[in-house]
Amino acid sequence: MFIINAIVFYVGAILCRDRVITIEGMFKSILAITFATMSAGNNAAFAGDIGAAKNASKNIFEILDSEDEF
Repeated sequence: MFIINAIVFYVGAILCRDRVITIEGMFKSILAITFATMSAGNNAAFAGDIGAAKNASKNIFEILDSEDEF
Protein backbone atom coordinates (compact mmCIF):
# COMPACT_ATOMS: atom_id res chain seq x y z
CA MET A 1 0.00 0.00 0.00
CA PHE A 2 2.84 2.38 0.77
CA ILE A 3 4.30 1.90 -2.70
CA ILE A 4 0.96 2.90 -4.21
CA ASN A 5 0.88 6.06 -2.10
CA ALA A 6 4.45 6.83 -3.15
CA ILE A 7 3.57 6.41 -6.83
CA VAL A 8 0.45 8.56 -6.49
CA PHE A 9 2.36 11.38 -4.81
CA TYR A 10 5.17 11.09 -7.36
CA VAL A 11 2.75 11.38 -10.28
CA GLY A 12 0.94 14.21 -8.49
CA ALA A 13 4.23 16.06 -8.04
CA ILE A 14 5.00 15.70 -11.75
CA LEU A 15 1.55 17.03 -12.65
CA CYS A 16 1.99 19.95 -10.26
CA ARG A 17 5.43 20.68 -11.67
CA ASP A 18 4.02 20.76 -15.20
CA ARG A 19 1.16 22.97 -13.97
CA VAL A 20 -1.51 20.48 -15.06
CA ILE A 21 -3.09 20.57 -11.61
CA THR A 22 -2.58 22.63 -8.47
CA ILE A 23 -1.24 21.25 -5.22
CA GLU A 24 -4.62 21.85 -3.63
CA GLY A 25 -6.33 19.93 -6.43
CA MET A 26 -3.87 17.06 -6.06
CA PHE A 27 -4.52 16.71 -2.35
CA LYS A 28 -8.29 17.04 -2.80
CA SER A 29 -8.31 14.27 -5.39
CA ILE A 30 -6.04 12.00 -3.34
CA LEU A 31 -8.19 12.44 -0.24
CA ALA A 32 -11.43 11.95 -2.19
CA ILE A 33 -10.18 8.72 -3.74
CA THR A 34 -8.81 7.50 -0.40
CA PHE A 35 -12.05 8.16 1.46
CA ALA A 36 -14.11 6.61 -1.35
CA THR A 37 -12.08 3.40 -1.28
CA MET A 38 -12.24 3.27 2.51
CA SER A 39 -16.02 3.65 2.40
CA ALA A 40 -16.32 0.96 -0.26
CA GLY A 41 -14.25 -1.38 1.88
CA ASN A 42 -16.34 -0.69 4.96
CA ASN A 43 -19.56 -1.26 3.03
CA ALA A 44 -18.23 -4.51 1.59
CA ALA A 45 -17.76 -5.79 5.13
CA PHE A 46 -21.54 -5.58 5.63
CA ALA A 47 -22.41 -7.32 2.35
CA GLY A 48 -22.95 -10.65 4.11
CA ASP A 49 -25.39 -9.04 6.54
CA ILE A 50 -27.66 -7.90 3.71
CA GLY A 51 -28.88 -11.45 3.10
CA ALA A 52 -29.63 -11.93 6.79
CA ALA A 53 -31.49 -8.60 6.89
CA LYS A 54 -33.62 -9.55 3.89
CA ASN A 55 -34.47 -12.88 5.52
CA ALA A 56 -35.33 -11.19 8.81
CA SER A 57 -37.59 -8.63 7.13
CA LYS A 58 -39.34 -11.42 5.23
CA ASN A 59 -39.99 -13.23 8.51
CA ILE A 60 -41.30 -10.06 10.16
CA PHE A 61 -43.76 -9.43 7.33
CA GLU A 62 -44.92 -13.06 7.45
CA ILE A 63 -45.66 -12.64 11.15
CA LEU A 64 -47.49 -9.34 10.58
CA ASP A 65 -49.53 -10.76 7.70
CA SER A 66 -50.48 -13.97 9.51
CA GLU A 67 -54.02 -14.56 10.76
CA ASP A 68 -54.75 -14.24 14.46
CA GLU A 69 -55.23 -17.58 16.19
CA PHE A 70 -58.05 -16.38 18.48
